[in-house]
Amino acid sequence: MCGIAGVVNGEGVTEDDVWKMINCIKYRGVDEQGVEALGRAVLGHARLAVVDPENGMQPMSSTDGKVWVVFNGEIFNFIELREQLKAKGYKFKSRCDTEVLVHLWCEKGEKMLDDLVGMFAFFIWDQRTETGMLARDRQGIKPCFYAPYQGGIAFASEMKAILELPKFERKVNEAALGNVFTFNYCPPPETCFEGIRHLPPGTFIRYGAGKFTEPVRYWSWPLDGPRVDATQQDLEKALDEAIKLQMRFDVNGGLFLSGGVDSSVIATRLVPQWNRPQLDAIGLRIEDKGFSEYDYAERVAAGLDINLSALDIRPANIPEIARQVVKHAEQPHGDFSFFLFFMLSRKAHEMGKIVMFTGDGPDEVMLGFRHNEQFFSEMTRANFPMRSYFDLISYSTEKDRQRMMSPEFFPHTQGALDKFMSIIEPYSDLEPMEQVAAYELTSLMPGNNSVKGDRMGACWSIEGRAPFLDHRVSELFARLPVTSKFYQGVGKHFLKKAAVSYFDRDFVFRPKTMPTLPIGEWIKGPLYTWARDILALPDGGRFDNKELHVMLDEHRSGLHNHTKQLRTMLMTKLWLQEFFPAQA
Repeated sequence: MCGIAGVVNGEGVTEDDVWKMINCIKYRGVDEQGVEALGRAVLGHARLAVVDPENGMQPMSSTDGKVWVVFNGEIFNFIELREQLKAKGYKFKSRCDTEVLVHLWCEKGEKMLDDLVGMFAFFIWDQRTETGMLARDRQGIKPCFYAPYQGGIAFASEMKAILELPKFERKVNEAALGNVFTFNYCPPPETCFEGIRHLPPGTFIRYGAGKFTEPVRYWSWPLDGPRVDATQQDLEKALDEAIKLQMRFDVNGGLFLSGGVDSSVIATRLVPQWNRPQLDAIGLRIEDKGFSEYDYAERVAAGLDINLSALDIRPANIPEIARQVVKHAEQPHGDFSFFLFFMLSRKAHEMGKIVMFTGDGPDEVMLGFRHNEQFFSEMTRANFPMRSYFDLISYSTEKDRQRMMSPEFFPHTQGALDKFMSIIEPYSDLEPMEQVAAYELTSLMPGNNSVKGDRMGACWSIEGRAPFLDHRVSELFARLPVTSKFYQGVGKHFLKKAAVSYFDRDFVFRPKTMPTLPIGEWIKGPLYTWARDILALPDGGRFDNKELHVMLDEHRSGLHNHTKQLRTMLMTKLWLQEFFPAQA
């Protein structure tokens, strides 16, 4: 977990400019910060020291000082790569994975990306040729944003760093903001800030001869190739190898244990490899049992001799941290599980942890969400299945949006269907359930689900590690026949079938509990005044505040359930206050 920032080929850019970028995200790397001016490139870094704390300062150069890198993330197979490079004569001065990137670039150039097992975003600058590469990991676990700036590009781990640049004009991307009210997040590569884009997962941008390429793809999800059956032994072998590599860290670690199948399987495979004192885990405990699986987490912890701590969450927690959550999420959304990740990370920080294992990944690649089950039951009756799926996942109808929005802003909400169709168009030859997986892997996961763990962890200097997101494990899942992923109305069938060897069937095949908060109930009661005050905030004339209060009162009385619409609106109002206070 680190923070990177820089500007390449930007006219008049100084070290002070990049120091401002780094200083606003230095919570991502509290141990060391550094900036280097290297001709056409000014590079900055904030380091959280996880491996080799003494020798991993960045920006880091090759031994001759000609090749430089700033890097966020982890290269889990760096030891194996380092040995290969040593055999070819490369000299190393540290034990950290960053130095491997420098030498691997000298050896292979852009082809180096094929060799990396990990989660990463980095920029390499080669002064010998004045060329560079900005790259992001295959699945978008680590963030990377870029924007045109002063004739070049600016890049950073978080958008707020780009917003710090003195000549960057801060503007709302109105169409992207409009999409949030359908998708509940801003689908990448666009962001809600005009001019700032995600670098798509599995891509890189080249720089040379004063020019930048569009993103170049080096990896894609294997969704349209031949289907490959796998065994439980195949899964365990891949997962154990992923855990072995991810156990490489020199700091305190632990586990986020929800009690769901995914994190419970990780616990089962992690404990035998845990070569430290007793494994500490944190689980969520919410009074509303429909939102909490803590009882199951206790069962898993007791069976594996894990030291489980409870994180109790109550309505009063929400107003206390709402503005911090919005600041670090950086984009509006209606996903209150961001609050859970924030509080989990804070708890881990208080316990002295830096690395935390998670069960993230299987829901997206193996159709594990509840809405997947609903879509499956409706799919055969639909004339246009993917339009039915779009309607199912939409957080508001056109009628809702007309009611909530001002006449001036409403047209910006009308492009969501076109956006959705553009995301799934490359996968249009696949059967509907596979198209659903494609959407959730290429848009929902990097655009929202992976954001939670990274941003909410980063603000507490917590690095999440997800063995299921090792690309070799994910590829094993992705290549399965669709009936292995989703069978008889049950998602994640392959994983659950394997999990029965660890837990009883009632544990494995119970109804899914979504990791979120009962915010719909809370805004009827203890959070009603808080919600009402937020809905009254100015918003630059985008929304009909009077109508929003009517909707809140309809929701409170039980006349209508407006949970989805109100969640998104609450976070959007706070986002405008945080990032556009003059407009709001």
